[in-house]
Amino acid sequence: MSYGLSIFKSDGSLGFSTSDITWQFLDQFVVSANASFSHNYTEASGLEIIAQRQLFDSPPNSQEDYVPNVTVSGTTVSVAPQSGLSSSKCVIIVMAKDT
Repeated sequence: MSYGLSIFKSDGSLGFSTSDITWQFLDQFVVSANASFSHNYTEASGLEIIAQRQLFDSPPNSQEDYVPNVTVSGTTVSVAPQSGLSSSKCVIIVMAKDT
């Protein structure tokens, strides 16, 4: 590599290089309980996109609660409650990487 950053481990082996492909933060948003949301990330065209779900609040003891379904199709991320189930308020983190 003629340009970039290389980080080496204490034993001298390469630990990380900017030529490595890593997941990068693209967006983060909150979806209310039982709500649906969809967003198209046109700026990420040509990249692989994934989404992570995280409950906003823990449900009370002895209560069942569900995270919503998240689907990624191309550059569109969609969030919707699971069929017939109550979904919790949820934080969605969207990441992208070069393919």
